[in-house]
Amino acid sequence: MMEARDWQLPAGLHLTPRDPAQAVRATATAAIAACALMILADFAFRNALPREYLDHYTAPLWPRTLLACIGALREELIYRLALLTALAALPALFGRKAGHGWMIAAIAAAQLANIGALAFILPPYGMVRFWLVGCIWGWLYWRHGFASALAGHGLSHLLLDPVLQMVLSGF
Repeated sequence: MMEARDWQLPAGLHLTPRDPAQAVRATATAAIAACALMILADFAFRNALPREYLDHYTAPLWPRTLLACIGALREELIYRLALLTALAALPALFGRKAGHGWMIAAIAAAQLANIGALAFILPPYGMVRFWLVGCIWGWLYWRHGFASALAGHGLSHLLLDPVLQMVLSGF
């Protein structure tokens, strides 16, 4: 039987968790924290939320939640696995190691590339709801592997979408 191996990625990044039990705890905690942050942001900025946002999150859960999970997979592949990994590799091109400061900047930059103008359309809401939450998934990738970021992001939609449907229906 072949042993599962993790590919060597730059700056200590990896695909699978090195400590699965710790990764499961961190992933669940991050997903719950991200959901709480998004719900608080939506509640705090409820009067500024675009009608399209409200319509989206009050629509029936099927197939919206499935599409959100597919979108999470897309985001994780493009902005974490591809872009964040590439940014983490940049210092190696100059014979340097990516330290903590570099990784934090890379996580922030990759998420800013992901959300683009969303962060600036409704400041500070856009920065909290879209940028900060995405940085949580980048942190999970950095500390616990790509699988943890992917699982946390998908889990957040499975938890968040039904709650937002209830919370935002009254707006």
